[in-house]
Amino acid sequence: MEQRTITSTWPSTKVRTSLLFFLLLISSAEATEYTVCPSLSDEFGTSVAGEDVHEIEVKPIPYWMFLLILGFSQVTTAPEFLYPIKFVPFGVFKRIGKSNILANLNRERLYDFIKSYPGAYFNEIIKKTGLNRGTVRYHLEVLETQNKIECYKANGKARYFQNSFTYGEKDKVVIAALRNDMDRKIILGILNSQCISNETLVEKMGVSAPTISWHIKRLGEQGIVRADTKGRYTTYSIDSNYLYSIWAYVDNVNY
Repeated sequence: MEQRTITSTWPSTKVRTSLLFFLLLISSAEATEYTVCPSLSDEFGTSVAGEDVHEIEVKPIPYWMFLLILGFSQVTTAPEFLYPIKFVPFGVFKRIGKSNILANLNRERLYDFIKSYPGAYFNEIIKKTGLNRGTVRYHLEVLETQNKIECYKANGKARYFQNSFTYGEKDKVVIAALRNDMDRKIILGILNSQCISNETLVEKMGVSAPTISWHIKRLGEQGIVRADTKGRYTTYSIDSNYLYSIWAYVDNVNY
């Protein structure tokens, strides 16, 4: 009888096991492409050449999946290139979202600071938190992107507030003014005197007339201070629309 050799085209058990193992790995991965480059800075979250930096976090895979992978690695003869990862807990990448936005300690610290110091501006945040500029800028952008904070620009400064509808537009205007030393002194000086002239403010504040005029003009443009002119004399008062907000925050805003 003639012997015939039959060659099977079906993959061997080793190949099938390797394919199953590979499919199991990629089944939990998102179809998102990331480019990872080494940073020239030791500071977390800073860009290398002005590019956008996106933070990703590692989330452990379910325990049952790890046990399944571990079992396959022990009972099968996996290819050599899989040996280094047999006993390594695998993970999947997860984007930063509202549910885990405060999982980062520095970001949580900045968010708590802004809640405690509404209207704080960029350099003030750096000074009082002790974090460097790159870290503060990065985490503020993340918090703002996720609508945890909002940036309000007043008098050339970007001030930050908790974004929870706690502060209305008038509240933000008043808080920004009260956090400026000279503006706050002028507002309190006008409140204590009801109506006051520029000359009297100069005497009370101990600064030059042009300085007082500059601040008064700015507060008038914001709507906080109202100027009433009678003949040669101009007196200043607080606009009634802002009185409630001023009394609400003058003693409660941290400085």
